Amino acid sequence: MASTAGMVDRPRLVFKMAETGPNLLREVLENKGWVPYVEGETPYWNLAWKGSRFRKFEYEQCQPFQRLNHFPNTIVITRKDSLFRLLRTLKGIYGSAYDYFPVTFTVPGEFIRFVRFFTTEREAGSQSTWICKPADLSRGRGIFVFKELHELTYDCNAVVQRYIPNPLLISGYKFDMRCYVLVRSYSPLTVYLYDDGLARFATSRYDMSSLKNRFSHLTNTSINKFSPTLDTNKDEIGPGCKWQFSRLRAYFEQRGMDFGKVWDRIKGMIILTLLPVANQVTIHSESCFELYGFDILIDESMKTWLLEVNLSPALSVDADIDVLVKKPLLEDIISLVGIGDDDGERAMKHTQSLLSPPTRRKRWISDGKPSSTSSLPTLLPSIASRKYQHPTRDFPSQVGKFACIFPTPSLSKLMTCNQIPRAGDPQLKQMVAEIRRSYFR
Repeated sequence: MASTAGMVDRPRLVFKMAETGPNLLREVLENKGWVPYVEGETPYWNLAWKGSRFRKFEYEQCQPFQRLNHFPNTIVITRKDSLFRLLRTLKGIYGSAYDYFPVTFTVPGEFIRFVRFFTTEREAGSQSTWICKPADLSRGRGIFVFKELHELTYDCNAVVQRYIPNPLLISGYKFDMRCYVLVRSYSPLTVYLYDDGLARFATSRYDMSSLKNRFSHLTNTSINKFSPTLDTNKDEIGPGCKWQFSRLRAYFEQRGMDFGKVWDRIKGMIILTLLPVANQVTIHSESCFELYGFDILIDESMKTWLLEVNLSPALSVDADIDVLVKKPLLEDIISLVGIGDDDGERAMKHTQSLLSPPTRRKRWISDGKPSSTSSLPTLLPSIASRKYQHPTRDFPSQVGKFACIFPTPSLSKLMTCNQIPRAGDPQLKQMVAEIRRSYFR
């Protein structure tokens, strides 16, 4: 047996999350040697991950050896009603650059406006189809498609959008793209797009004469996993309801369709959507990061449409393909957010600096078990006044399958001190025009 004399135990990296998961993230972290935080026992944590946002004091107290998986003040893009109000305002300022979302009304606030618009279209002979979505629900809950005004019912804040009637179909089935976007910083804005993702299919053939068939019109996995045709072999799609992007790219290439052009447009849409958020994030900390799920629809003309931006996109595992996509995704996120092996040591030293001398001698070492649990701090409000300042640093251009899509050299020239100009600023107008030229060719 090899001698362990002289070896120094190093504190482990610690993650803090709810018992409900995401379990795949727990598995990824534990495979890397991380250990879970135990309330009242573990003296510190390095990564806190939750589905909802953190409270203000949690952001304020975050230390340089810690990471939070949300930024504050970004709800404007993850609630459907506020997202489309924002995009509508930006379209009014910057024109067709923001022409990547359907005609949208928020209800109940804009119900009268919608009725007038609906009536004017009908009188002109238009027979548009509409879709109603609750503003703050996920997984397809409460969504329905309708044609007649009397069919519109709602009991919460919602958006009513013109239904895109001509989606690109594969073997007669509708699909959308779940794109994974990681914002590493809002000051300066630093955005990464993951090269892989999920094409999510409806499980019944697309049929505009059957608007109430959710398996035909909705692509949410949480709905289609209950479809009676989920496991049947659906022509080119096969069993199940998801493809990796690699398979979708191959499908496009085999038919002479330009996936690269679609991918560029998606990059442009993501950047344009995130630009106005940068000035709303009041806490600029390297300790925060955010994973968004951008849902994109492609229509028959190959135009890309933004359907929604998801806070905490699902990391659950319903099929083998989820592991193939999401496990490497999470591994790359952990690499990208910059928690190093020495952050456990930094956390321990910081914790010990707050303790009385007798307590400092009690160490929580590499086996993950505390030597004493009676007086271990949990980094609560008492340390807020000792918060460290993060040094300014450059972020890598590529980590695993994450590629940095913002900033770019041409766009950086239009920023002052790495800050995004505010709406109405001539520099932001130039930036939007540059994005349109570069990505919407």
